Amino acid sequence: MTTQPPPPSRLSLGLAIAALAGVLTVLIAGLPYATGYGEARTTILAYTTNLWKLDEWQHCWMVLPICAYLVWSKRDELAQLPVRGALSGALPLALGLGLYWVGYRVDNYFIGLGGLMLVLAGGILWFFGWRWMRSLAFPWAFLFFAMPLLFLESMLAFRLRLLMSDVSVVLLNLVGVPTVQEGTAILSAANPLIHVAKGTQFSVDVADPCSGIRSLFALTMVTALYAYFVIRPLWKQWLLFACSIALAIAGNVARILMLTFGTLAFGAPFAIGSLEHPSVFHMIAGYLVFIVALGGLLIAGNLLMLDWLEVRHTLRRALTQLPGVFARKPSSPPAGPIRPDAPARENAPARLEDAY
Repeated sequence: MTTQPPPPSRLSLGLAIAALAGVLTVLIAGLPYATGYGEARTTILAYTTNLWKLDEWQHCWMVLPICAYLVWSKRDELAQLPVRGALSGALPLALGLGLYWVGYRVDNYFIGLGGLMLVLAGGILWFFGWRWMRSLAFPWAFLFFAMPLLFLESMLAFRLRLLMSDVSVVLLNLVGVPTVQEGTAILSAANPLIHVAKGTQFSVDVADPCSGIRSLFALTMVTALYAYFVIRPLWKQWLLFACSIALAIAGNVARILMLTFGTLAFGAPFAIGSLEHPSVFHMIAGYLVFIVALGGLLIAGNLLMLDWLEVRHTLRRALTQLPGVFARKPSSPPAGPIRPDAPARENAPARLEDAY
């Protein structure tokens, strides 16, 4: 007969949490690290919070409080889990420390962030075990949204600008607004019949702020939270999360169309302004991105939550009832048989010959 080891005391758990938190604090806020600019060195905490002040990454300020709430919401579940540390946690722990050192040596801040995530995962496995790691998988993964991945801007921003321009030009031509594209610029088409040159009516350039890169990161974070709390099972959560990219693109296309129609109606100074001083109309159009994207998120989420098997059965029943609905109903039979010798009614009209 085998006996299970006694569960660790609260003191042991507290010491394990304190040890893991102490290691992470030293790595994040104690040691000077790379910034990617020569000999300049600063802590990861200081460098990260400075990047959070940029417009594209201001949503990162919300990540840590949200993660704290996610862990707190699982307090009852975690209290029921056994604490059995796994030696397999040594592998991600050692790999994370190795990546942290490599990032310092090659002066790459992003490698260090990846190393810290592995150190956190390895510490959870080492001290608490796999069941704790599975329970905390989403809060751990959600921490990635706190990382300002600046290299993605250079990789995605220009491609998104071209995509926004392509889609906007197609839609404008579909609705009857002759439009041409030059790079990332959207121009009104020339009309030789009335001697109107290209770009005379409107000229909208899809700059970096309109590329969708700003809204993309924030919307993926919101979509991940919505999918985690609302959608089941896991594959539907991932499907909705993948839709966040298309939703961000749709929202930014709606914004560009609004700016284009605003330029046609009121002129460029009113609708757009300048890059340094955008107009009020331009600023209001920015909110349209989130209105369209969040509306699409709710629609997609409700579609995924539908029981499509029941919907199919309901449609099949409705289709089988359609012939009966549109069939011609038989006329009701007369109240009784008509006898040939039946007397005429008193109010029946007289025959023509009787009238004379």
